[in-house]
Amino acid sequence: MSDKIQSVPGMSDLLPAHSSLWQVIEQMARQHFAVYGFSEIRVPLLEDTKLFARGIGEATQVVSKEMYTFTDRGGDSITLRPEGTAGVVRAYVQHSLHAQEPINKVYYLGPMFRYERPQKGRLRQFHQIGAETFGANSPTSDAEMIILVDRLVKRLGIDSYQLQINSLGSHEERKPFMEKLTQLLLGFKNQLCADCHKRLEKNPLRVFDCKNASCQALTKNAPTLLEVLGPESKQHFEAVCCQLETAGVAFVINPRIVRGLDYYEQTAFEFISDKLGSQSAFAGGGRYNRLVEELGGEPTSAVGFAIGMERLVMLVDANRETNPLFTQKNRGVFLASFDEADRIIARQLVQVLRDAGIRAEADFEPKSIKSQMRRANKQGFRFVAVIGENERLSQTVALKDLESGMQTSVAQRELVEKVKL
Repeated sequence: MSDKIQSVPGMSDLLPAHSSLWQVIEQMARQHFAVYGFSEIRVPLLEDTKLFARGIGEATQVVSKEMYTFTDRGGDSITLRPEGTAGVVRAYVQHSLHAQEPINKVYYLGPMFRYERPQKGRLRQFHQIGAETFGANSPTSDAEMIILVDRLVKRLGIDSYQLQINSLGSHEERKPFMEKLTQLLLGFKNQLCADCHKRLEKNPLRVFDCKNASCQALTKNAPTLLEVLGPESKQHFEAVCCQLETAGVAFVINPRIVRGLDYYEQTAFEFISDKLGSQSAFAGGGRYNRLVEELGGEPTSAVGFAIGMERLVMLVDANRETNPLFTQKNRGVFLASFDEADRIIARQLVQVLRDAGIRAEADFEPKSIKSQMRRANKQGFRFVAVIGENERLSQTVALKDLESGMQTSVAQRELVEKVKL
């Protein structure tokens, strides 16, 4: 026997036992986005490598170390998307969405790819739910994005998390700050990690994003952008904070948040949880007013976020005992039968129920009633409709509610209405 072929490291299968939870979360997210006026956009998994080098920033670890890049048969450099925003911005520019509507609000769901060490909550193929708003420079649009995430997280039954926010100021405000920060970091350059040596040359602000404990200690007393904000940026940030407070969104200000991508400015935020171990952030985003222009479009204000789906599922699953997504039984009817004549009626009723939009199932092959009941319980059905000789002749079913334990006789023609709760 030949060796079994295994999945590629960091690329995980999503099996039927778990995919239902993903579907619930994705469906809830789609409904939630619609309430906030967002429409779905779907962009390719493969993009021109230049898109990410220009959009994300060559100094970032994503571009320098983590991208899946290859030369295709035509000799072009192609990359599997490592994040969602750059591709959405490319589509926004390419299809001139600004000419159709002054404000564009879009969301996306799907896989991303980064070559990094697989660990809990971090895979090489991972999934994100994200959203972008184009054409609004108001602090209200920043606050709306944050409130949207906060409310979605709450709807999913997650209660153990913290929102951290910061302001990175404008590009102009950062120039003198970056010079001072560079001079400070050069004073202990030899103590910085190899990655921070590169960050120091290309974007010193990225040093704040380093996960190396020694680098974090060295920058502990470094000045922050909050200390050098100009009046306009300061007013913008204060307005965001005020609107979050009005909406009842709890937050803390963390001046060390810079996000891992170069396109952010002004508002930056992260949602973190102590239930995720070292990879505590499960959502994050911010404002990026220069990216559209850098990718060939007209100057356009924009703000967005992304949620890590795998980490979100972990948080939902952590509250399994109290989370309503788990405590509510799946609706539906399992049709149990005694012999072949009963099974014919059962299959007919299965189709009637399905045509009415009700989940229904019956065994394909003869099984004992005990075995059928066991399957109905295991698959989370609310009802079992039993058909024996008496029921077949009287055109009824013995309908048992697995939640209450009560059993009643119901006419087959009335079954749909009886179970449509």
